[in-house]
Amino acid sequence: MSGEFKGIWVYLERRGDQIIDPSIEVLGKARELAEKSRDEIVGIILGYRGLDKLGEVAIQYGSDKVYIIEDPVLEEYSTIPYAEAISRALTKYKPNIILYPATRNGRDLAGRISAKLNLGLSANTVWLDISSDGVLLAGVPGFGGAIMAVTKCLTRPQMATVRPGVFPKPQLDPSRRGSVERIDVGKIPEPKIRVVERTFYEVEDISKAEAIVVAGVGLRDNVEIVKKLAEELGWKFGATRPLSDEGLVPRDIFIGATGKVVKPKIALIIGVSGAAHFISGITGAEKIISINIDPEAPIHSYSDYSVTGDGYKIVPKLLEKIRGE
Repeated sequence: MSGEFKGIWVYLERRGDQIIDPSIEVLGKARELAEKSRDEIVGIILGYRGLDKLGEVAIQYGSDKVYIIEDPVLEEYSTIPYAEAISRALTKYKPNIILYPATRNGRDLAGRISAKLNLGLSANTVWLDISSDGVLLAGVPGFGGAIMAVTKCLTRPQMATVRPGVFPKPQLDPSRRGSVERIDVGKIPEPKIRVVERTFYEVEDISKAEAIVVAGVGLRDNVEIVKKLAEELGWKFGATRPLSDEGLVPRDIFIGATGKVVKPKIALIIGVSGAAHFISGITGAEKIISINIDPEAPIHSYSDYSVTGDGYKIVPKLLEKIRGE
């Protein structure tokens, strides 16, 4: 069965008139896999108007070919129309592999297509490889990031979502050439849900931070003081998922297995126990300094320098010292 399925596709999620970085990161990794397997890389972009320029950008980042599905219904992301369009394209063109960025929309879309076409899906992967016979091998964090489970799909196309930040963004190569083609998948159904209002807000991308201060539940009663410490140092501010779940910080800045992956040169981690699901998001840090009142907290064993003490008392003293200097 697998002989009729050829090529590696990448779903190129866009925001307005730009392809988002997590999609470009996946495209760069797909390029590596393609060089090993001698496959063609095909980017797929959905939307309405002005998509040819995005296709050229995708080629310069590593695509050999870009398929565009254009329809007024696809101007903004909506689960049912997008899933229907890509499902039709997968059925018609039969790629061996399709990769999606594990963004909110990417996870939503891949899961819907998996159910719609009865396909396997390796979700939230952090490592990818391809065998000599075209089998996609995908590393998925297990037990909160404590182990790496290698999975493979038994269906075609093979599908995986890829965590943002785990692969580097490739360099733009203006000299690369490829083709941009519009493909016809028929009339796309109107969504049953209509967007009546759309709100945008700016959130800093902490995944590229060189220095970061991270607050945990041990400082839930005064998260702001940790944020002030980050501001005084000129570092980015991050947090753990429980603080996000409690509504104390935005969802876009929590670190861990289901959140952001950060690889700073230095991380100051305050009031974080060091559970495996958090550690999986920060293992790439070059230097970790931690403060935790519990001498048995796992975070101490992952730290280059650790302080056993009360963050509520230590952080104000750090602020006084910094402001004094």
